[in-house]
Amino acid sequence: MDYKSTNKPSLPSWVILSIVLFIIILFVIIGVISYFVFKPSKAVLPDNLVSLSGERENGVVNTDISPATTREPNQNNDGLSNIRDSQINTTDLISSFINQKVDVMNHNAYLRTLQDPDQDKDGLSDIAESLIYKTDPRKYDSSGTGIGDGQYIYNLYKEAFETSDESALIAYRSNFAQYKHLISSSTKAAEFLRIASVEEIFNMRALQTYNLYVGLSDELKRVVIQALDARQNGDYKKSLDLLQSLLLTYPDSAVLKYHLGLTFHGMKQYEKAISIYESIIDNPTLKSPLLYSDIASAYIAIGNGYKFVEYMRKSMKEFPEDLNQYTKLAAYYQDMNQLDNAVAVLNEGLKIEPRYGDYYNMLAIIAHLRGDAKRELALYQKAVSYDFRYAPAHVNISIIYEEVNNDLEGALVEALIAMEIDPTPFRVSRVVTLYSSLGQNVLSQRYENELLGMKDIDAASYNSLGLKYMDANNYQKAETYLRKAIATDPTLPNPYNNLGIVLASTNRQDEAGTSYKKAIDLNPNYANAYSNLGIYYTDKKQYSQAIESFNTASRLNPNLWRPYQGIAYVYRMLNDIPNEKLYYEKAVRYGCNDPVVIERLKVLSQ
Repeated sequence: MDYKSTNKPSLPSWVILSIVLFIIILFVIIGVISYFVFKPSKAVLPDNLVSLSGERENGVVNTDISPATTREPNQNNDGLSNIRDSQINTTDLISSFINQKVDVMNHNAYLRTLQDPDQDKDGLSDIAESLIYKTDPRKYDSSGTGIGDGQYIYNLYKEAFETSDESALIAYRSNFAQYKHLISSSTKAAEFLRIASVEEIFNMRALQTYNLYVGLSDELKRVVIQALDARQNGDYKKSLDLLQSLLLTYPDSAVLKYHLGLTFHGMKQYEKAISIYESIIDNPTLKSPLLYSDIASAYIAIGNGYKFVEYMRKSMKEFPEDLNQYTKLAAYYQDMNQLDNAVAVLNEGLKIEPRYGDYYNMLAIIAHLRGDAKRELALYQKAVSYDFRYAPAHVNISIIYEEVNNDLEGALVEALIAMEIDPTPFRVSRVVTLYSSLGQNVLSQRYENELLGMKDIDAASYNSLGLKYMDANNYQKAETYLRKAIATDPTLPNPYNNLGIVLASTNRQDEAGTSYKKAIDLNPNYANAYSNLGIYYTDKKQYSQAIESFNTASRLNPNLWRPYQGIAYVYRMLNDIPNEKLYYEKAVRYGCNDPVVIERLKVLSQ
């Protein structure tokens, strides 16, 4: 019996080839999508930041550039309320960059810490899991809840605060202290970074980094180091003598000239520094983001913003991966109130490193300046989600929780985190005032004693202590601390504003008015001080001046309701019922919930 073949007809070769190509392309697409989803270091900009370019520590400077805030005021007999300020706004951002030097290891350590080699996608960095949290990166998976490092640490503090059980928090503190010790040792840090030595780190970027001794003999290095130490100790004459003596023997040494320029820079002889810098700008040994930054900062010191921008742009073009320069240029634009330009620069930096906390912190401050509190908080939270050690953003979140959300417990948790990461006087002072506001006076006093034992207490910390005692109506002690704030830094306006309230509360009205005016002299855009000055004029029955001051305050900050309340009260004194009603309605519309105002509006509406 014959059997016919049962083989199915084969597909044409072009069909098979097409199917294979389709499968390959599909896998490539899936791989690319997975790469961008699970590798944040290479991801594109978050969507909510791209839109910012169409609409503000700070970066590597690691200072707290936090939103200016107000506290709930005391009520005076006239029904008006003063506005007090708890957070100092830094205004001259650029000055902090002059002579700034950056640790070249910082970014290497930062990127290593954020790697996720086990790819458990849990949002927690593996080094943090293994060295600090002491969880098992292979087993711990929070992807279902979306918990990242910032939220993980916050939960530890919050649980300890709510349950009074600090066992997990104590373990975290101990582990974190060991971690800091590990990366603070240069030898261990090199091992931690999987790099042979610190010297190798410098050699990796020999032509663009911060090695000030390139090409020098050992003998010259010793003398240059002596000149550098003298300069850093403020002995500029010794530094000049050493360098100028060497230049007689080595007149063509670009490195010696650079150190000479730095010495003139430190002496504030900026024109001499600029002349030297520009004479060596094309030397391939020295050409670096640092040299560009030094030239730029010298130009800004003599008021030439155009040249500052020019050199920062050159640096960004030639060395786009140096993260510090984006914060410097953005800070300049912010200081000039060119917020769109500042946002655009920060977004350029985020394309290089989309996990850098400094950029999100500055973007958040710009959102604050634009009155967008929701975006501001989200950006601060983005900063700590990428780097839980980023103390400035924790401070700023604490301020928002306190001043905007009225969440004192949440504010305390964030303040405690910031304090333990980097216990500066101001961060300790926030813990002091928050414990006091929560009625936990024993803990408040404990940290106040710790603060007063610290060196170099800043004006912002004294200002915070002054506010603590204003809350307790202890005006004598409040005045003492506010005057210490002014003595520490007489250029800060906030303590003058707060001192004015203390003086007014102790029946020294004329002194109060002088203090408000001083705050305005220091910051002509100080809406809160104008509002308080309006109250001063109201008490003096100088109503036209009072209305003018209140109007200035509302023009500077249209969302501030207290100036509208002040204007309404003045019209009440003038028996101008329509305008009184109009401005009380405005005050309520912008957030006033004073029962006196609400009751008065009911009467006026009958």
